[in-house]
Amino acid sequence: MKMKLCLLCAVVNMALTHGVFAAEDNVHFSGALVSEPCTLPDTDADIKLDFGSIIKKSLYEYQRTMSKPFEIHLQDCDPSLMQTVSVTFQGTADAELKDMLAIDASSTAKGVAIGLELADGTPLPLNKAGPFSQLSAGNNTLTFNAYVQAKPGFLENNNIVAGNFSTIGTFVLAYQ
Repeated sequence: MKMKLCLLCAVVNMALTHGVFAAEDNVHFSGALVSEPCTLPDTDADIKLDFGSIIKKSLYEYQRTMSKPFEIHLQDCDPSLMQTVSVTFQGTADAELKDMLAIDASSTAKGVAIGLELADGTPLPLNKAGPFSQLSAGNNTLTFNAYVQAKPGFLENNNIVAGNFSTIGTFVLAYQ
């Protein structure tokens, strides 16, 4: 046993004295420090919009739901840094309604997609930058609408499936 213990000590000693190598300047760090004209509050980092219950029959009649507004809040804006902001909503596009968000494959509902629009009802295509809006000093609120749209192929074949649905998208702010 003494022999094994001494052998272990020799291996540890070799590792400590011979296994340590050092090189100068072998880790480099870099980045960019930028100044954003506005801050996004933590409450807007995860916006949830619940459409509630949608009557399938009304989708056959009107093809879409009423618009439901949601907002993105920008705080402490400094227009001297950048004067305008544009929002791009990104996500998986629906196969049939290519400018709209596809619902998740795990959704039990079938035959619908999620559309986005500006506050005035102008369509806002998915994965494309929206128009630039003027920033004012202080807090700014960007208002958008979302709606549920029936897919034409499902309307024609009368096969919209009722059930729960969800999807996830992200938004990107571009300043100018």
